[in-house]
Amino acid sequence: MPKIKVAILSGGKSSERDIALQSAKNVLQKIKQRFDIKFFDFPKDIDTFYKTHKDFSVAIPIFHGPGGEDGVIQSFLKTLDMPFIFSDVKAHAIGMDKVLSKILITKHNLLTPDYKLINTQTEFIKPVVVKPLAGGSSIGISIANNQTELDKAITTALQYDDQVLLEDYIQGQEYTVVIVEQNKKIRALPVIQIKSNNDFFDYASKYNPKLVEEICPAVISDDLAKNLQEQSIKIHQIIGCRHLSRSDFIVSNKQIYFLEINTIPGMTKKSLLPKAIKAANLDFTDLLEEWIKDLSKC
Repeated sequence: MPKIKVAILSGGKSSERDIALQSAKNVLQKIKQRFDIKFFDFPKDIDTFYKTHKDFSVAIPIFHGPGGEDGVIQSFLKTLDMPFIFSDVKAHAIGMDKVLSKILITKHNLLTPDYKLINTQTEFIKPVVVKPLAGGSSIGISIANNQTELDKAITTALQYDDQVLLEDYIQGQEYTVVIVEQNKKIRALPVIQIKSNNDFFDYASKYNPKLVEEICPAVISDDLAKNLQEQSIKIHQIIGCRHLSRSDFIVSNKQIYFLEINTIPGMTKKSLLPKAIKAANLDFTDLLEEWIKDLSKC
């Protein structure tokens, strides 16, 4: 029986291009023995992919940040009538927009830090986390404790987006929960506790094991772990995700605050996703195969 032909699309133009390529390389290595794989580096290979897309049964879009994790590539694939794994267009678009995702989850009685959206310098009132509206890997994110730090943080964030999110700084413990869909059922994997040596889980911490401790399963009470997992499942459903997601939280004074969702979380060997999958005694290759085979029937 011939192998299913799968196109892996990755790269992109965002500040997270290098991480996306590393994620794609890791996925390719995991499934290359089971499928007939062709890799396309976007945007360089977009014409080649367009000319040959009918040769493939399924696409795997692996992009981090704007231009790929925001539904743009997925919309392109839908116009080609080509099945693809991970979430559909709407979920990616909502997940990438930090404000829109917060609005939706708060309507379902979940907490998130107070925030406001700006596009220019503003007066310092209290400590805030400054974030580009759309983006990931903590790129362009800073904590501001005074006016000077705020001015600098906004200038930095505006390099990555024309809108900036000011989110109340909440001192607490950071956690993240990976959601996978297995046998048509949504499953929350063991909670990961993040202890960064820096002020927060920034870009340097994410990809330098010397700067962070990622504990999986987290050493926390069963009740807290259950609450984090239940909220992650609920957020996955509210946003409308498919196959995979990862939600980030901060816990302070026993209150759980949702920070953001990743609809295509990092898949490098050092990413949080493989740690959670390993802790759950799952095989990422088997999950990918399940999703691919399910969509190849479409």
